[in-house]
Amino acid sequence: MYKNTSRISLVSSFLASVFLGRVAPIDIGDVGGMNLWDIKEWRWNEALLDLAAGKDGIDDLRAKLGDVPHDGGKPFGSISKYFVGRYGFPEKCQIVPFTGDNPATILALPLRASDAILSLGTSTTFLMSTNQYKPDPSYHFLPHPATEGLYMFMLCYKNGGLAREQIRDAVNRNDTKSWDNFNETALHTFPLAKIPNSEEDPAKLALYFPRPEIVPNVKSGTWRFLWDKKSNKVTEAKEEEWGGSSTDARAIVESQLLSCRLRSQNLVQKLPGSDLPAQPRRVYLVGGGSVNPAIARICGDVLGGVEGVFRLDIGGNACALGAAYKAAWGTERGDGESFEDFLDKRWKEEGFVKKIDDGYRKGVFEAYGEALPAFAEVEKRVLAVAGAGKTD
Repeated sequence: MYKNTSRISLVSSFLASVFLGRVAPIDIGDVGGMNLWDIKEWRWNEALLDLAAGKDGIDDLRAKLGDVPHDGGKPFGSISKYFVGRYGFPEKCQIVPFTGDNPATILALPLRASDAILSLGTSTTFLMSTNQYKPDPSYHFLPHPATEGLYMFMLCYKNGGLAREQIRDAVNRNDTKSWDNFNETALHTFPLAKIPNSEEDPAKLALYFPRPEIVPNVKSGTWRFLWDKKSNKVTEAKEEEWGGSSTDARAIVESQLLSCRLRSQNLVQKLPGSDLPAQPRRVYLVGGGSVNPAIARICGDVLGGVEGVFRLDIGGNACALGAAYKAAWGTERGDGESFEDFLDKRWKEEGFVKKIDDGYRKGVFEAYGEALPAFAEVEKRVLAVAGAGKTD
């Protein structure tokens, strides 16, 4: 089958090929996910091509993959005559490089460096645009789908809404699916369930994975720990030390957000002219969990947000909207006009974005920062006993 293959496409470039009427190149944003592209050098990686090509050789594989244009907005050409005759498309309709679903989502608003999008659905996805080249095995790091010199940072978690719902049901004793008790309990619990300024009261950290998780790569389970700041010791929490589901209500949200902060901390910077610690400029929430005020508040506590936490209200179509913006930029942009500048001029924030939390709170944000090494230790401990590669 491989010998009979003339070209290799991704789903995105295949769809572009259908409209173009000939094989379209692979998109610069989508190509990074193939693990054959040298993101820093903007070219195919010779060692990886050699590994994948086998006895057929690098030249054969490179020919099948084709060249990848660096400009994610330059049209490939006009739509094929078939679509003009069959469906009435204008002959001058241009085909702009199609991209993947996650790269398209990051284009759904004029995201600036250090801005973050947190998708709170059944799973959890954390996206950032950054100008810093800092790849790491603990997250996805891809070329930006539109702007050369920027990169796309992505975290994907299996566990999101399901884990939060299980704690909600425990708080409600399964009597109702309302979030009211969960929210009230979470907001009336101190950060890390620790009495502020107390040297004796330990912080509480936990991991909640109803499903086997990707980040970190562990089996399903729940683990609860205590962190003594004074001695810097992390110990497993006994049942009587934890505080039951009332502690879990805040801890489940903290746990998911601490994981995002732990892995993104080296990509956020101090904003020019600001004396605040490094953190996102803005945090945008999307998905079902974005309407929950308690989650928004804790998001501001843990992740910060110099300008605040915002809800991006575009329904479930962020991916389609971002793709449409990419197409508009590719066909209407001025000479040298970046995607961000193009969209900024046309962006009407009042129609899509609502500020739902103030974001950074002095003292609280720093307290979560101090707890990050302990949270990393918690993950390390759980990996040691429940890593996906472990056998019972």
